[in-house]
Amino acid sequence: MYSITARFNQIVFFTSWTLVVLSLLNQGTAYFFKTGKPTVDLKILSADKFQHYKATYYNGGATDWDQVTFKFSLEADFEPVYNWNLKQLFLYVNVHHEHQQKGYESDCVIYDKIISRPDDPSSWSTSSKLVLKNQRAEYPLKDIHKQLRNATVNFEVWIEVMPYVGYIRREKLGDFEYKMPQQYN
Repeated sequence: MYSITARFNQIVFFTSWTLVVLSLLNQGTAYFFKTGKPTVDLKILSADKFQHYKATYYNGGATDWDQVTFKFSLEADFEPVYNWNLKQLFLYVNVHHEHQQKGYESDCVIYDKIISRPDDPSSWSTSSKLVLKNQRAEYPLKDIHKQLRNATVNFEVWIEVMPYVGYIRREKLGDFEYKMPQQYN
């Protein structure tokens, strides 16, 4: 009963259960102080480089597609999701496009950003705000069905909240419609 292996076993399992209980308390108490939903405002400034592309392959095959790059402004306040259990946020802007005649839907991420929470709680109020002015999208929107001209696309702003302990949850912060130009530029 008083052997070294029995003592080691007691120490390891006591420490493990203590960490499990503290982790569950951390996860459980973090959600009691959630004050609301983050706010976001997205403005699409322009659809730059809206062009029709063609490519010919070495074996004689060819393909073509529509491609557009956007410029936008984004203002967001993530302070309602900041708590002691938050590790980081993953923000992304998704473009959703439906075509009624062909019956397909297309989703494309055009911008993403990882926002890490600082360790000092006094700086949470300033670090939780994101302001992007005249930002060019990181990734272009491509449509192989060539149906982007004069189409209505839906911009969706999403965040994934990644805690230290607990489930990663995803929240949709807003929908914003945009009418595509009729002509290529």
